[in-house]
Amino acid sequence: MARRVQVVTGGTSGMGLATAKALAQYGPVIIGGRNERRLADAVQALKDSGVDAHGARLDVADLDSVRAFAAEAEKIGPVGNVVHAAAVDMDNADTDTIIRINVIGTINVAETFYPLLEEGGSLANYSSVTGYYYRPSREEMGRWANPTSPDFFSIFKEGMEGFDAAAAGQPEEATAYFGSKSFVMFYTRANTARFGAKGCRVFSVAPGSFMTPMLEHQAANFASIKEGTAFKRFGDPDEMARLFAYLLDPKVAYLTGCDVLMDGGKFALSTTPQLA
Repeated sequence: MARRVQVVTGGTSGMGLATAKALAQYGPVIIGGRNERRLADAVQALKDSGVDAHGARLDVADLDSVRAFAAEAEKIGPVGNVVHAAAVDMDNADTDTIIRINVIGTINVAETFYPLLEEGGSLANYSSVTGYYYRPSREEMGRWANPTSPDFFSIFKEGMEGFDAAAAGQPEEATAYFGSKSFVMFYTRANTARFGAKGCRVFSVAPGSFMTPMLEHQAANFASIKEGTAFKRFGDPDEMARLFAYLLDPKVAYLTGCDVLMDGGKFALSTTPQLA
C-alpha cells in the first residue's frame, strides 16, 4: 500500500478536507469537489501543511465526471484508498438533489473505482447516524438490489417508505436524506463479497453532529443538538479524520462490510433507556 494515491471525494471542506490531510501518511492525495475556487483553496491548504496534494473538479452525480476524476487520480499513480465524502443534506438540497448526489453519486464512485483498486485497497463511504433511523422493509431492500439499473433513481425515489418525516416532525426532504444514508450502509454491505474477492475492503462510517460548514446553518439548534450527545458537544472533524486513517490502516485489514458509528452517543441516547 506504500505511496498509493489516496482519493477523497467532497474533500474541499469539513470532514472531507480533514480526512484528506490525515490520509497523506499513506501517499499522495487527490480531492474532488464541484466548486473550483473552493477546490483550489483546499488543495493549497493541504500543500501548505506538507501534503502531496492534487485536485480535480468532480460532480459525483455525473458518471462521466466521476470517470474523468478517476482518470486524473490514475495519472498520479495506483489508487490505494477511496474515501467517498461528497454529500448534501436536507437543509441545503431538495429530494431529487439528495438522491442524485447521496445515492446515485455513491454508486457512481464505487462502480468507477472498484476496477482500479488493487489488493489491499479500500473504499470507505461516509454514511450518517440518520441512516440508523430509516428502517427499510425487506421489499424496499429488494428494490435496492439492482443499483446499476438505468432506472434506479426513479426506483429509489418512488419506493421510499422506511421513514415517516411528518410523524417525526421533520421536513419532507428528511425522508430522502435519511433514506439515502440508509442506502449507503446497505450498498456498502452489499459490496462486501465483491470487494473481498479481489482482496479489498469496503466499509462506511456514520458521523453524528460534527462542526462543519454543513452544520453552521443550524445555529439556532446548537444547544439542543449538543444536549443530545453523551459529551454535550459537537464532534471535531479531526476526530473523524483520525478514525478514517486508523480504519484504513492495513493493520486492521479484517474490518470490512460494516458501518462504524461515531456520533457521540446520539443514537444510543435517543433509542435506549439509559442506566442511572
